[in-house]
Amino acid sequence: MHTRRALLAGGAGAAALALGGLGFRAWDRGVWSGGEGRPYGPWRDWQGYRADGIARPLRAAILASNPHDTQPWLFQVGANAITLFADRARNLGTFDPFRREMHLGLGAAVENLVLAARVSGLAATVTPAAGTLALSPDATPVPAAHVSLTPAPATRDALFDAIPVRHTNRGPYRADQPIAPGVLRRFADLVTDDTVRVVFVEGKHARAELGALIVEATDRIIGDPQMSADSARWFRTGRREIAAHRDGITMDAAGLSPLVTAASKLLPDLDARSADRYWLSMTRETQVPTAPVLGMLLVRDRLDAPSALGAGRAWQRLHLAATAERLAAQPLNQPVECTDRDAMLGRADRFGAAIAAFADLPGWEPTFVFRLGVAERAAGPSPRRALEDVVKS
Repeated sequence: MHTRRALLAGGAGAAALALGGLGFRAWDRGVWSGGEGRPYGPWRDWQGYRADGIARPLRAAILASNPHDTQPWLFQVGANAITLFADRARNLGTFDPFRREMHLGLGAAVENLVLAARVSGLAATVTPAAGTLALSPDATPVPAAHVSLTPAPATRDALFDAIPVRHTNRGPYRADQPIAPGVLRRFADLVTDDTVRVVFVEGKHARAELGALIVEATDRIIGDPQMSADSARWFRTGRREIAAHRDGITMDAAGLSPLVTAASKLLPDLDARSADRYWLSMTRETQVPTAPVLGMLLVRDRLDAPSALGAGRAWQRLHLAATAERLAAQPLNQPVECTDRDAMLGRADRFGAAIAAFADLPGWEPTFVFRLGVAERAAGPSPRRALEDVVKS
């Protein structure tokens, strides 16, 4: 009897320890706290405060779309101007060898800055830094744009109001819910100018062909050990890792269902190879086939720094406009990333001309590929560094 009681007591104690251990892991991995806490505070403070002065629009700027949530920006605040620097230490390596996608993210930050400045009663004049993007530059921060700010009547629009709810949605879209042609025309009018063009691919067969190129490019990337490693180092798992870095792609922003997200947090982290295979599967089986619209932004020269900045501004406007229309959006830029990688290695480009054919715009080349649609579930926010961490003296 005493032995049995001891066994029962021991079993109960082991079960309690196991449950306690599971509970600690759930807490440590943030199973119940996705999108909460200090790393997500900037999404609440996005309108800024009067005490911020001329830096107030930067509260919105740091919420811009950017590659892998690297947040590759630094800002220097003057008396009546803000200089945006490319923080080139925060790069994707061989995934972005010319820092072209970095400049797309910088352009997105500029667009948010301009929108927020108007609300603060400031007119912004943006002067991009001239130059051609070079292969594998060093990590020294360099100016990317100068933004002069002058007093003007305050104005507010739907794009500004969409800033705190604009998130990249990597989950499934409703393929049976097309986007009205009139909406796409408004999007095109919003982003098209002398330096940027947008093309939407809606037809079933054209979408399938472009989607096949996106999947092929994804397969190429995960088969490149260096590209895979440079991408993987920006993935953040666990509450403490997110709190320490306040950047990168998290489980909560990976497009998984709530149940799969919770399970993924509780289970051991996938190794890089398994994570890559899962990314390929998501691209092939969810992201490409469920999108009613694929699209691309084109410029005259994708490695011209001002053009890259302008394309980033265009993408931010488009994503904000889509958000205002209750539509979801996600970059699917793997083909252009492969084009850059081919240029880095000096080998023949497989993807540039192939995706440009969908646009039929001679003299223009793709710099950004994306999808639009109605999402099955809302996307969560990504962690962001505090404003004081990105303002340089």
